[in-house]
Amino acid sequence: MTDTLYVTDLDGTLLQPDVTVSDRSVRILSALLAQGLPLTVATARTSFSVMPILEKLPMQLPLILQNGAVLHDPVRDRIVSAAAIRPEIFLQVIRLYAEYGFNGFVFCVPEDTLHCCYTELSTPHMKRYYQERRDKYQKPFVQVQQLADLADKKPVYLSLNAPKPRLDPVYDAVRQIAGISVAYYRDVYEPEIWYLEISAPDASKYHGIEKLRKLTGAKKVVGFGDNLNDLPLFRACDEKIAVGNAADELKALADTVIGCNTEDAVAVYLQSVFHAGTDGL
Repeated sequence: MTDTLYVTDLDGTLLQPDVTVSDRSVRILSALLAQGLPLTVATARTSFSVMPILEKLPMQLPLILQNGAVLHDPVRDRIVSAAAIRPEIFLQVIRLYAEYGFNGFVFCVPEDTLHCCYTELSTPHMKRYYQERRDKYQKPFVQVQQLADLADKKPVYLSLNAPKPRLDPVYDAVRQIAGISVAYYRDVYEPEIWYLEISAPDASKYHGIEKLRKLTGAKKVVGFGDNLNDLPLFRACDEKIAVGNAADELKALADTVIGCNTEDAVAVYLQSVFHAGTDGL
């Protein structure tokens, strides 16, 4: 049991612009984790990229991945839990995608193994996503004939990325569908690109944090974020902390605004709190 649970977003919050944890943050956080700091992450990323990114940090608590659709054990490198979208709801979303000329990526968990599936790399943004994840993280992709065939394969997460004017109509339509959770936010690295991500209704950063709150017995949750997909994270937290580079909407909700991600602000803040002795660690 822990008094305080700390949860940080990755991209734009803990990570540097080159998608790494800086050497300084690694030194600080490794020391704190070794002394029992109850820290985890909540991110839209999958285990395929998160595990290499965090490989230098001795994380112990389950990681909240794919905006809460998956909880991942970093010690055993395996999925702890995954919330699947109901087949009939999944097919409804896929039909809507087709109406707007999209296909996107679908993440499934058949037999507790995460698969990233697609039909074709139909946009430059899909191609960049595919190439970066495949080349940098050796992420396994599975090409299928049609996305509808994945309805009974435990789909947990659907991801589209495109310029906002193209995605806006899809977002307006898909959020009318009952039985799903929708995240819509700007890409940290390509500001002209937005992400539209869909999961089960009980799969969000909010739900992931609530599961960990129950698991750890935490009396208080402190969360760090920067982007619009961190709004559910903030809703689950007793104390909300925005980094200096965060979206204005997030800063307006924050209890505290700290330095920017490029200044190792999350690690520095955690170090100051730890040494102040206010955590009960």
